[in-house]
Amino acid sequence: MKGQTISFLFLVMIVVVLPINLCAQSMPDELFLEFDFEGMGNMILASPPVYSGDITAGDPLVTGGTWWVRIDDTDWPPVTDPETRWNYVFTNYFTYNANTGSWTAHFDATTLPEKPTWEIQHPLNGTMGGTLVISFTYGDWDVDGVLDLEERMFGTYEGTLMVMKYGTGNFAIYCGDGAYNGSCQNGDPANFMDDFVEGHCVMDLVNCQIGNENASWGFVKSLLE
Repeated sequence: MKGQTISFLFLVMIVVVLPINLCAQSMPDELFLEFDFEGMGNMILASPPVYSGDITAGDPLVTGGTWWVRIDDTDWPPVTDPETRWNYVFTNYFTYNANTGSWTAHFDATTLPEKPTWEIQHPLNGTMGGTLVISFTYGDWDVDGVLDLEERMFGTYEGTLMVMKYGTGNFAIYCGDGAYNGSCQNGDPANFMDDFVEGHCVMDLVNCQIGNENASWGFVKSLLE
């Protein structure tokens, strides 16, 4: 009887722990990713605003994949009145810095109902996603304290991101953080043309299932005691 009990407990151990080990066998516990991306989006004519595109170069785990970023525009004016919507965003989010001659907007949990969200999808390696914060800057080229149409044709952005533990495929075990920066171009801001964005991103990921594996071993040991 005791032998049957021990066999049963080892079967439980295999069922509980083996799936975790299988997921982690081919991937390291720490993973650094670096890549370039580009895409399109529109904050004024789309609700919610979504920017999306391709990962064009960098780590082969993500290169060839796609990405998107979504911003919560709850309570913003409707897209059917783009001029009012733009004025709302500019008035409520952008602040002028006379020392740097620039306007900067912050999109995060303090300025929006919820943080912006993001996701990366790779056709072979899986998906990962999470939340991010965005800082967007326009330059005041003529230093007159007025944002001219020509100045709205080019901007820069930067921010940080969190990788949440709900990925799939090769990314299923990971969580972590990262940072990104890039530029934004608009050929016709007067008519709220789509923005073209390009940038660079780095991520530091860790195996967030290690704690679960230890907990599983603890559970099996408690059964054996």
